[in-house]
Amino acid sequence: MFEALLILAATAAAQTADPLAEARAGKVQCMNPNREAKTCMGIATYTVRTDGTYDSATTMMIIPAPLVTMEINISGKVEGGKVCNLVRTADFESAKLSMNGGAVNAAMEQAIRAQIGASLAPMDGKTACATEKADGDVMVAEAALDGVARPDLNQRYIWVKADEGYKIGQ
Repeated sequence: MFEALLILAATAAAQTADPLAEARAGKVQCMNPNREAKTCMGIATYTVRTDGTYDSATTMMIIPAPLVTMEINISGKVEGGKVCNLVRTADFESAKLSMNGGAVNAAMEQAIRAQIGASLAPMDGKTACATEKADGDVMVAEAALDGVARPDLNQRYIWVKADEGYKIGQ
């Protein structure tokens, strides 16, 4: 699941007509939502341009207690109804880590970055794309790396308004 969150952070959900229509409407993407608790394993915001390119800022839970999060910024482009980007370990290496909203100690940071680096190394330099599929009242981002389906990286999500009170958690 950790790798799926990382890849989804790097690939927005896609829809056929306008894959980022909800983002254009000001909504944020809530990954692995718990609607009752209004929590998400990750929350992504997007800046979408008319040429199909986008920048995303995703904050995701790394450890639930104490709450450790990672904020990563990635750019990509909509291609053929899919939202794609180049997976770059450098993007994850420069991500901001936080614990309960403050700094992460050096030992924890080193351990987290080592795990992320090891998880992403086989994907570095590959093109990640996501397509969208409805599954009841949630969406599923179906992942592919260099055109090869990776169902192990698929991720469930919903779009929510930024002011609906969703936060990172379980």
